Amino acid sequence: MSLISNVLDLVGLGSISGVDVLFAVMAIVGTFLFLIYFILILLGGVADGALEFAGFETDFDMGAEGIFHMLTIQGILSFIMMFGIAGLAVTQSGGADLIAIFVAAVSGFFSMYIIGKVFQIMKSLEVDGTVKHSLAIGAQGKVYMEIRAGETGQVQVEFQNAMRTCDAVLEDETASLKTGKFIEVVKAIGETLIVVPLSVNTYAAEEE
Repeated sequence: MSLISNVLDLVGLGSISGVDVLFAVMAIVGTFLFLIYFILILLGGVADGALEFAGFETDFDMGAEGIFHMLTIQGILSFIMMFGIAGLAVTQSGGADLIAIFVAAVSGFFSMYIIGKVFQIMKSLEVDGTVKHSLAIGAQGKVYMEIRAGETGQVQVEFQNAMRTCDAVLEDETASLKTGKFIEVVKAIGETLIVVPLSVNTYAAEEE
């Protein structure tokens, strides 16, 4: 108990009592742990790896579409943090304990929802940012850097909702294709696209 008192004194809350102590401890502990977790996440998923190694599950899906995604480590930490901060704010402004607990609970659950959505977006951006060259198969574009017989050149094709410049070779290794010529992707080996020449008429017809 003396440790808690010392910590509260350190942050200028040494005079509080009753339910305020609970709010203050949750606010301090929750904020500290949430910041540590978030820093580890920014360092490249160290937090998830460490927690999974220790036997904790870091991602519990609350529904088929993952609408809530709240019962995660970051969600629980954000609940503790906001529960303490909101509750303490109400009591310190003269609000009754029951009102403070209600406001704290609502704020905590709202924080869990928001944090869950933020981490969902972060994960989707991470996935979306991965270029899958196999998705270029069937795409049409132009030669960006001349493809010589048996050598690698570059083409510009649109896939994954973006125009991309990729290494490419001709399916017919004895042929060559100059810059500006139209092509179609027929295969992908790793990050290299296999392409075939495309006539101007065919390209124009399919564009229409």
